Amino acid sequence: MSSTPDTCIRCGTCAKVCPTNAIGFNPIIHAKPVVDTSRCILCELCASHCPVDAIPILYVLPPRKLERWTISINRDLCIGCSLCVDACKITLKGDHAPYLKGGLAYIVESKCIGCGACAVTCPTECIRVVKVYDRRRVGGRAEEVVVMP
Repeated sequence: MSSTPDTCIRCGTCAKVCPTNAIGFNPIIHAKPVVDTSRCILCELCASHCPVDAIPILYVLPPRKLERWTISINRDLCIGCSLCVDACKITLKGDHAPYLKGGLAYIVESKCIGCGACAVTCPTECIRVVKVYDRRRVGGRAEEVVVMP
């Protein structure tokens, strides 16, 4: 998986959809996803799901079209660490959807692009993003619904 440093938004979608777990990503310690090439099967699902086309598609797999998403926060699990806010600031280059109010995370849904960076970063997994993709142009083992984390 290759990408230029300024195109990857560090959302973790590639790691989530990888069927062989060849892509690892811990947003706290990694600047971008890390690929274990010995496990990669070149299915290109990571590239087809990338919300910003940071991973080039080398063969014929079409990009997936994100039709809709939902985002929810279980505030009973939220610890108010603000990592979701920081992840979104990096992803959206300053304008972010999550914010803290009274020590708990909330989302401005009109600003959310559905990338899942906040959910990947959350240490308590209190943020859940459900992405629903277009079914018509599916290749490989692509799923219609991806749940993050």
